[in-house]
Amino acid sequence: MAQQRGTTVRLSYDTESVFKTSPASGTSRIFPYVRESLRMNRNLISSNTIRSSRNPQMPVRGNRDVAGNIEFELAPQYGLLLKHIFGATVTTGAAPYVHTYKVGDLPAGMTIEKYFPDLAVPTWFRYNGCKVNSFKVAIKSEGMITASVDIIGAKETVATGFGGTFDANPTDRGHTPFDGFECTLLEGGTSLGIGTEVNFSIDNGLDSSNYVIDGTGERYSMPEGFAKVTGNVKCLFDSVAMYNKAVAHSETSLVVTLAKGTGAGTIGNEKMIFYFDEMVFKPAAPVVEGPTGLFVSLDFEAYYGDDADVSACRVVLMDSLATY
Repeated sequence: MAQQRGTTVRLSYDTESVFKTSPASGTSRIFPYVRESLRMNRNLISSNTIRSSRNPQMPVRGNRDVAGNIEFELAPQYGLLLKHIFGATVTTGAAPYVHTYKVGDLPAGMTIEKYFPDLAVPTWFRYNGCKVNSFKVAIKSEGMITASVDIIGAKETVATGFGGTFDANPTDRGHTPFDGFECTLLEGGTSLGIGTEVNFSIDNGLDSSNYVIDGTGERYSMPEGFAKVTGNVKCLFDSVAMYNKAVAHSETSLVVTLAKGTGAGTIGNEKMIFYFDEMVFKPAAPVVEGPTGLFVSLDFEAYYGDDADVSACRVVLMDSLATY
């Protein structure tokens, strides 16, 4: 019996039109990833019945909890995933195309599939009704831009043979991850040349508690709540300007631009821009941790108040693909 290798395990995903229902085959995409933990868990619930003996009774089944995390290196090929992180998507232009993502109603769901090809009988683990509960990004001055999505789903199906998959041949769009050299920062409309690290997250507040008495133990629905957009900016401490903004609770903005080549949006020149148009910093004075240069590290929270783009965070992706 051949042991499955991690190097050959393929993730693929696609958008559902109906929650918990696999989409038509032939439209899914490969999901490049670093590691993942998506799976179904089910509790065993013990009985409290007294039967004139200390021996326990057979436990009963709990509800099915499909959940897990997928870590990856952020690249321009994740346009479909951005649709499931934000919800509202508008595409303009033509070769290159400009895809704008804003906080809105999430799609019905995703179907995500894990394929284990090394087994004696190739096997698929399919997860229906998946939604993105949170999205995190970490940017440093060197190395890949790392990201992760926390997934909550509704249904797991295990099948063998090529008849068990909803799409045996998902599209591979490649993977060209951004790195720290391809990133620029603007804070308050001005270049932030002293920034050393940026981290941010978007939480969709999914309600994962909707189980009904229908004999499946699966989530019946998963409505999203308020979006919460938070982050942190770490900079060289060369003035008190940013700290004073935090103390004054002054509104500012942050623009994170990731660009390949010229950034024109053609193949090899893709661009992804994160806009936090309205945000405030949380005060945190610099501290001395040793004899070397000091940093200021400020948490922030983004929101929508009166900005014309009406989104606590928005992303603009320029690439050669017409639609997601």
